[in-house]
Amino acid sequence: MAKRRVSLTHRKQRSVLTDMLPFEVPPTFSNRGYYRFLRDNSVEIENGHLRWISKTDVLDRTMRLLFGVLPSAGIAEETLTEWGKEKTRRFVPLNKCQMATIPFNFRVAHNLDGRTLSVVHPRNQVAVASFYATHSALIIYHTSVSEFSIRRPVSVSRYAYFKDKLHEERLDSVAGVEEEDREYEQLGSYFVYRKYRNIHRFFESYKYHRSEKKYDAMVQIDVSKCFDSIYTHSLPWAVLGKDQTKFSLEESKGTFGGHFDALMQGLNHKETNGIVIGPEFSRIFAEIILQSVDAELIKQLAEGANLKHKVDYEIFRYVDDFFVFYNEESTQLKIFETLQEILKGRKLSINTAKIKHYQKPIITEITVAKERVSMLLNDEINPVCEEEPPADPAKPPKQKLVCGINANRLIIRYKAAIKETGVTYGDLLNYTFAIIENKVEKLFKAFVASDKSDRDRKRLSNALLAILEFAFFAYSASPKVNHTIRICRMIATSVDFLHAQNLPYEQKHLLFKYVHDNVMQQLEKNTMSVHREVESLYLLISLSQIGREYWMPVSVLLRHFLITEEEGTGDYIRPTGFMNHFSVTILLSYIKDKVRYAKLKTFIEGHIIAKLEYMKAHCPNDAETLIMLLDLVVCPYISATTKNAIGLIFGLDAVGLASVKSANDHWFTAWGDKFDLGKELDAKRSREVY
Repeated sequence: MAKRRVSLTHRKQRSVLTDMLPFEVPPTFSNRGYYRFLRDNSVEIENGHLRWISKTDVLDRTMRLLFGVLPSAGIAEETLTEWGKEKTRRFVPLNKCQMATIPFNFRVAHNLDGRTLSVVHPRNQVAVASFYATHSALIIYHTSVSEFSIRRPVSVSRYAYFKDKLHEERLDSVAGVEEEDREYEQLGSYFVYRKYRNIHRFFESYKYHRSEKKYDAMVQIDVSKCFDSIYTHSLPWAVLGKDQTKFSLEESKGTFGGHFDALMQGLNHKETNGIVIGPEFSRIFAEIILQSVDAELIKQLAEGANLKHKVDYEIFRYVDDFFVFYNEESTQLKIFETLQEILKGRKLSINTAKIKHYQKPIITEITVAKERVSMLLNDEINPVCEEEPPADPAKPPKQKLVCGINANRLIIRYKAAIKETGVTYGDLLNYTFAIIENKVEKLFKAFVASDKSDRDRKRLSNALLAILEFAFFAYSASPKVNHTIRICRMIATSVDFLHAQNLPYEQKHLLFKYVHDNVMQQLEKNTMSVHREVESLYLLISLSQIGREYWMPVSVLLRHFLITEEEGTGDYIRPTGFMNHFSVTILLSYIKDKVRYAKLKTFIEGHIIAKLEYMKAHCPNDAETLIMLLDLVVCPYISATTKNAIGLIFGLDAVGLASVKSANDHWFTAWGDKFDLGKELDAKRSREVY
């Protein structure tokens, strides 16, 4: 199917859709509803003021709450005329808003100790969007000074490209019309990037092969805990120079670098050591700093060691990974020493434990493993539709589905490839699942082209079962968020396809039961923990799509979310503390109004009130606190009594609570019929970077 190109309007709020949230947030959570609110009310930050178009006084109450406008601050207004219609624009000085906030942090599995990702406060997201709109040209300029970088913004996105059937169906028929947020809401990024969105594409590129011809060896060098270690003042240093910034501190605060520094501190609790991890704007912040490292490295090597880039060595940098090609060992040592010293001056360091050396042939273990896995999967999974000669020559030939898959043999051969190439399951799963997803699509196309006889239906069911058996086996070894998203996408597309093709009940539910049993196994194996908060939530949501026969027992949900029954009273308690916002909303989305979960829902509502009381008292400018308020007052699954109690915690009377509800019926969590799992998982596809 040919790609379709859709023109984009450069609204100031557009980056809220693309660059603010970590890829790993659950499928029910997005900025779509918030973006609509900002767009429909023309909410923006400009020239030191927060501005919005006010249709009613009710909106002003919500804006005060959303942006922490001080009670003493007056709201000014002016009348605008647009297209012959008068509108009232309200504005308040930004210094009257509480812009120093605490991000909502959550944990995901990563290596041994996990990783903390962040959702920044909604009000700071608008500030970042304003910074993007004002300084996009400077961002592109300051990320173009390095010869080394192979992933950097080069322009603001002007078009979105879509090619799959889902996008084709949802695109507006008039190219260039951004209407009802259709595919405009599924953009990948605010900027166009060059050259490689994925490091493995670099390993397979002409540049990589050309460098191998020219040089005898390569060393891979990683910056240790880059985002955790970045000193925010390093950005003004990178743009203006360290001495210039230190000796002209006040003047530097009014520059591009000073504004970006202040912005990053404000959204991270005024922290100068470390930046939030997850949003794309953090990668841009880091890229500007690392570009200055590149520029200084190339200069020092030329002046101090007489080493010329692309003659004595060649360096490529992908985010915080340096790939250094060289011939002489002395060259490699000098580059290492110089880079180490430059990074130290920016309070960064090299992760010596992750340094990897390669001699010719310069090929990484992962590249070898990918080649092996590609051949293996193409060999073992090859669905086709073949002609079968009829018994009666007068009749047309039959079209039959051919796809015999031996799951056990596939698993054994896959394990052998992993073992022999010396990589881990985690290194290969994204690549493996990408191929598997394509194989599933090919299987569906072959079935549609077949006669869809009983035998074809059985072959389809058996092939899907074998593919999912292999997928769950591989997934169980590395259940990270990006792998979970992939397997959930396979489940969702398979379920939708089987329903659409009207397969017999027995064949559909053989597959559904297999999915149910494996998801339950994962939920029981991987209970909530400090290092694993999100991964299983995707599985829970995907399981809710396969039918009422497969709803989870209450006992499994309690065990997974670390909820226990108190001895004597039988009341539910959670000894380990409060659930985070994602756990609360996913659990509510799963149990809905089902009678079997009534007691659990009563506990959750009490849990919500207790958490919000604590949060409002101890960290009122915390992003999670506000997001919970906004999402829960429009939640269809909790009682009016609980919503009123939530309103009281925030000092909202009935009118104030009604104003929040009327301002937007969908903030961040998509409830009920506003949630489409297939659409959400497909939207993730355009944001997969690493």
